[in-house]
Amino acid sequence: MDTPLNRCAPYFDRCLCICLIPGFNGTNCENNIDDCPGHHCANGGTCIDGVNTYNCQCPPEWTGQHCTEDVDECRLQPNTCQNGGTCSNLIGGYVCVCVNGWSGPDCSENIDDCATAACSLGSTCIDRVASFICVCPQGKTGLLCHRDDACISNPCREGSHCDTNPITGMFNCNCPPGYVGNTCNKDRDECSIGPNPCEHGGQCVNTDGSFTCNCVKGYSGPRCEQDVNECASNPCLNDGTCLDRIGEYTCICMALH
Repeated sequence: MDTPLNRCAPYFDRCLCICLIPGFNGTNCENNIDDCPGHHCANGGTCIDGVNTYNCQCPPEWTGQHCTEDVDECRLQPNTCQNGGTCSNLIGGYVCVCVNGWSGPDCSENIDDCATAACSLGSTCIDRVASFICVCPQGKTGLLCHRDDACISNPCREGSHCDTNPITGMFNCNCPPGYVGNTCNKDRDECSIGPNPCEHGGQCVNTDGSFTCNCVKGYSGPRCEQDVNECASNPCLNDGTCLDRIGEYTCICMALH
């Protein structure tokens, strides 16, 4: 009997089915022909049979009808490599070229630089990206805590701040105002360097760590910067008006006085 899938043709004493739709066979054209035999999916692809056709189901690294075309993962996934890594496409895959301090397939793993660090015994190593720091115990200094701290002996004058050079291990004294020298033990003579710090003709007198100003008559203040107001004590009598001058004053008297 004829159907949409086949046509019956007399064949001697029986009917022979002629399949009208390609891809089927069988007595009644009921069997879908497996098109996968004889067709090869490359690079690990899996053949999926269809009706008079087939498709290759490819692994993620491949594409195309027969899984022969390489997938450029670097173009499809621009952020595949993390932390500044560079993506390099390969046939059938990709590789991330990581910057210093990072590792792993996608450069997401921070390399533990403390694993190979040479911090001295007793110090603490703190890992950073592509580097490390050594936290030194008391009395030690230097990049690897391998030097004795020169500041332990308090070489700087009291009131100074002592720093140890991590490269050379030498101490450096940051002196307070008024002192100079390697250990801040020398008084700075403020009166002999630069212009006179005392104003209005005042005499500079050097002292230990500082200076004082001996002011001329009529001026006062640490630097003789203030004009003394001789009229402040109201020296003029009988309603006279006081005029302040440098080091003196003048009274302007009322008439009849």
